[in-house]
Amino acid sequence: MGTRRGGRSHDRDRQGDLPVSDVLWFNGRFTTTDERVLGVEDRGFQFGDAVYEVFKFLRKRPIFLLEHFRRLQQGLQKIEIPVPWDESSFQETIRELLDRTSFADGIVYIQVSRGEAQRAHFWPDDMTPTAIAYSRAFKFPDAAKKERGIRVITTPDHRWHYCSVKSNNLLANALAKKQAQRATADEAIVLSDDGFVREGASSSFFAVKNGRLVTYPLQDCILPGVVRDRVLDLALSARIPVDERPLREAELFDLDEAFITSTTQGVMPISEIDGRIIGNSRRGEVTTRVQELFDELEREAASS
Repeated sequence: MGTRRGGRSHDRDRQGDLPVSDVLWFNGRFTTTDERVLGVEDRGFQFGDAVYEVFKFLRKRPIFLLEHFRRLQQGLQKIEIPVPWDESSFQETIRELLDRTSFADGIVYIQVSRGEAQRAHFWPDDMTPTAIAYSRAFKFPDAAKKERGIRVITTPDHRWHYCSVKSNNLLANALAKKQAQRATADEAIVLSDDGFVREGASSSFFAVKNGRLVTYPLQDCILPGVVRDRVLDLALSARIPVDERPLREAELFDLDEAFITSTTQGVMPISEIDGRIIGNSRRGEVTTRVQELFDELEREAASS
């Protein structure tokens, strides 16, 4: 296979073990990620003028597919990009994509840009969106990691104001994640200018104090996480009290437990924040219970 037209090599997968050619849907047709399909003047490439989604699939069953579609739809509508699917056609596209995929478990990345036009800040009113979706194998956390948890750091929030839109404008997120990596941490928790804890660079954040969950309320400055919403529902059903309120940075180091949530990480305990141990550095009772409830929900979704 080799490198195509200056692109990355497709001889090996991300672990360097197997040949890879991921299935790609592009504007109504199927191909593979070996084909370079985006034009140089696509506004998603030049302006970050696009919205994306990532969902998980297990045994080729998409997890929370319609919730992801509705968030994609809302984001596109908010920035005035036409939605290229309705619910039915979206489900059919994803069904065929997964049918063509050679592995059972992984993620699907979806992106819709405003489309391609001569580069200018003003865009024509009659643009046709560029839509892509591709499947990719992914190694989800194993039981040991889900018990051990992760280390995180805190960092100022330099992202744009409308974080409720899952936009391709991820430079601030990527810089925060790189800062975490250099500190031998797994995630960066972003803090507002006035010292409140918002969310992770690629996750939602939950604190546990005196048996209560605390998480930032839904506002434009955080993403309405699909897993976050499911965790809140599960907690309330299990009679775990929930406070949706801003948490001050100073409160971080007096927590009993903390965890993040995301599509790829599920419910992931936090063992350290900025080098300080949280609780007894082990997965706490509330986190364990929430994790068990969520894992069971995923298993049910994968078998339905």
